[in-house]
Amino acid sequence: MPSQTEIAEALGLTRQRVSILVKKGMPIDSVEAATAWRQSQEDARVRLAPTPPDQLDDGSLSSTIEEHRALVGRARGVWQAAMEQGDTNQGKYQSAYNASLRSLVQLEAEQERRVILARDYISAKEATEAMRDMTAGIVNRLDKLALDVAEGCNPENPAKAVKVLEAWVRRVKADLSTHEEA
Repeated sequence: MPSQTEIAEALGLTRQRVSILVKKGMPIDSVEAATAWRQSQEDARVRLAPTPPDQLDDGSLSSTIEEHRALVGRARGVWQAAMEQGDTNQGKYQSAYNASLRSLVQLEAEQERRVILARDYISAKEATEAMRDMTAGIVNRLDKLALDVAEGCNPENPAKAVKVLEAWVRRVKADLSTHEEA
């Protein structure tokens, strides 16, 4: 059986680090066993690590957020219990809670960013052109208003109605042009 110093040299670690790993369960009966144990620990760490938001699809992002909300709730409960009991590790629990809350906020921000990106938007140029077309259509209808409705407004004297309606149209256009400049 190799010594901890020999295992440390074979794994490229310090003797102290090997001592810590042994306390965590690393076997020292052979370099191969120690290497396999370290690899299994690394595989577990990678497997349990959160997936970066850009590698999640929208469905798995939603489920990850729900799972993370539960984790944040648990972390908060542990921290609160530690504070109430005067646990000396409450600072560590608060740090863990803060980190999990920060991760949740980042995940939710990523989800919101994706929602915004998925929306259909039109360019400012397209919006301006559409508003101009619509406004031109309204102005054309206003110009025709007096002749189209004068007889219905005053059947005995449509010419009088035309004058009143044309004056109203001029005031409306003036008001609209004043609002355009503002």
